[in-house]
Amino acid sequence: MNLIFESPVIWSYENEVLGKDGISQIAAQFSGVAPIHNHEGILTLTTSLIQILGDEELNLPLSDIEQLYIGFDEVYHRNFVKNFGAFCQPLRITFSNVLTAGSIYIIADYRYGTCTATQQLFTVLQELLS
Repeated sequence: MNLIFESPVIWSYENEVLGKDGISQIAAQFSGVAPIHNHEGILTLTTSLIQILGDEELNLPLSDIEQLYIGFDEVYHRNFVKNFGAFCQPLRITFSNVLTAGSIYIIADYRYGTCTATQQLFTVLQELLS
């Protein structure tokens, strides 16, 4: 397994994002506040696995990924990110296996209101999964 990509990330499961209240959404618009998230860690991507190590560990085989989407949707709204997402959008990864199914929202290398590494991660994952 060769390391392809590595980055600090903030992330949440879909059900965690659905539980966010209006105060959290307003707070995301202030300077110095990161986009809405529940977990932080370091993401490593290999040819077969996404692994996030941090306050919670996540191991997601690439074979379990069903869909990639970068942008906002009915769960993760524009107001969850400073400047209403003008400079940063989340990556949604939808997955399923025999035991579980769901979605996670990832923002890679969030700095000063931008997250260009999220787009890089999306592009690399698209190439690996095609």
